[in-house]
Amino acid sequence: MVIKTVFIDRDGTIGGDGHFTAIQQFEPYPGSVAAIRSLRMAGLQVFALTNQTKIAAGQLDEAALRISLLEMGCSDAFICPHAENAGCPCRKPKTGLIAQAHLRYRFANRDAVIVGDSYLADMQCAINAGILGIHVATGRGDAGYQEVAGSFVECASLADAATWILAQQGNGK
Repeated sequence: MVIKTVFIDRDGTIGGDGHFTAIQQFEPYPGSVAAIRSLRMAGLQVFALTNQTKIAAGQLDEAALRISLLEMGCSDAFICPHAENAGCPCRKPKTGLIAQAHLRYRFANRDAVIVGDSYLADMQCAINAGILGIHVATGRGDAGYQEVAGSFVECASLADAATWILAQQGNGK
């Protein structure tokens, strides 16, 4: 498998505790930013993929969030700004953010992965989109594991997930 596109959740995957953390207080986990940059340097598209209900609540500026994700090295950011009960098509585990990415970029779901800490949002989104899910143990840990039926790659952190992804590149050549 050669992976060309990597979607990465923000809270609990890049840093934080799995729940919203304000931009000013957001601390990436050790190795997360370097992992994003190593994936980019290897020629992969790296997209942030995040639900952010605080935007709808007026407590977070979407443009500032996007800039912060780009500054960490992401190629682009796909953000659901809606309240949890809004019924929008883009809130993970729905696949609307993946559909938005398809409108801007050319990629095949079979050549993509979603890296995230939430089984219920990130891994279920991967299943729904037909994309390989890579679950990281940071953030929410194993919460929701019993409620999602699927096969995922399990990694300790985003840095470990990036190492796994880059190793697949060598196996696919």
